[in-house]
Amino acid sequence: MAEKKYAKNFITADKPDLKLPEYRHDQDFIKRVTHIDADTVPGAKFYNECTWIVPGDTTKGENVLADSHTHSWGQLLCMYVYNYDDIKDLGAEVEFTIDGEKHVITESFSAFIPAGVQHGPLIIRNATKPIFFFSAGSTEKYE
Repeated sequence: MAEKKYAKNFITADKPDLKLPEYRHDQDFIKRVTHIDADTVPGAKFYNECTWIVPGDTTKGENVLADSHTHSWGQLLCMYVYNYDDIKDLGAEVEFTIDGEKHVITESFSAFIPAGVQHGPLIIRNATKPIFFFSAGSTEKYE
């Protein structure tokens, strides 16, 4: 049977041999799910990565997910709690600095960072519920 035309567009795993930039900190409580870019889906004009932040002993303190940095492209960052009782309560505290302005977030959120705007550090504290972390950008590869 012939393969379906768009079967290659469905990604069910993380990008093999993914190399993260030095300002990113891959923690053991981050469970990577998928990564789409021009390498994993030829022709993709954006990147996207999905991860779970899993609560536990290692998420009780302060954990830096990314240091301060900029991109030449706009970026969407989203964190959503897995909690049927209250989908707004993030079950953690996120500190995120954008262009020198510190934000402390305790609710599920989406944030857009325009191209060229300094952002980070991105810090998560005291995660008590699983958090779905979604990131996307208008670039063919996250570099």
